[in-house]
Amino acid sequence: MAAVGEVLARMRLFAGMAAEDLQQVEKLVFVNRFSAGDVVCREGDHSDFMCFVVRGRLDIIKRGQDERDVVIAHLHAGDSLGEMALIDHEPRSASALASEDSTVIVLTRKGFEQLRKRSPQAAHVILMNIARLLSGNLRRTSAQLAQYMLPLN
Repeated sequence: MAAVGEVLARMRLFAGMAAEDLQQVEKLVFVNRFSAGDVVCREGDHSDFMCFVVRGRLDIIKRGQDERDVVIAHLHAGDSLGEMALIDHEPRSASALASEDSTVIVLTRKGFEQLRKRSPQAAHVILMNIARLLSGNLRRTSAQLAQYMLPLN
């Protein structure tokens, strides 16, 4: 694997971040590996970290009303999950499962808070990029939801 800082520099959530701020982030993250079939996090769990996929594939799984699990997304290198965990203190909205051997970089809420104190500008860049990501996700979801809604007339 390339150096953690080099990997982070290619991630969307760090776009626009100064090199010295990226070095601060690098000090606050750690690398974790998952084998195919491992659970990264479970829907409903209280957890406080987000992950950046470096290698492999993670499936995002949501429990449906009929109690069956549905894969709602596949994450690959460059994708992230758990952004809301840095912002709110709510339970996980979905599960993440390694569908193949995977490597992720983990940023905890505690690490993010340390970054916020050390480099407020870096934290601001991450939050703005999270806002853009979540906004895009919400737009896609609302477009998909509209397909299932009844017309007004």
